[in-house]
Amino acid sequence: MLSDPNVKQILPKVGNRYEAALALAKRARNIENKRVIEGDPCIKDAVDIAGTEIANGTVRVKIHGEYVCEEEKESVEEEKEEE
Repeated sequence: MLSDPNVKQILPKVGNRYEAALALAKRARNIENKRVIEGDPCIKDAVDIAGTEIANGTVRVKIHGEYVCEEEKESVEEEKEEE
């Protein structure tokens, strides 16, 4: 269960709860696989790390070949309007 960041912080970066669950699971698996290969003794939960990365924007989510992030789209639209 995610407490920090919570689901409300992740949804704008992903779109909906279903896609958020898929993105979190996929990123958490990648983190765990990397830990096994490198022998990393980190005890922090991979799902918490994945949630933080998605909420902060360090990891972007791709759905149907396109990146999804409402906040970035809004800022791009604002920049176009200013020009």
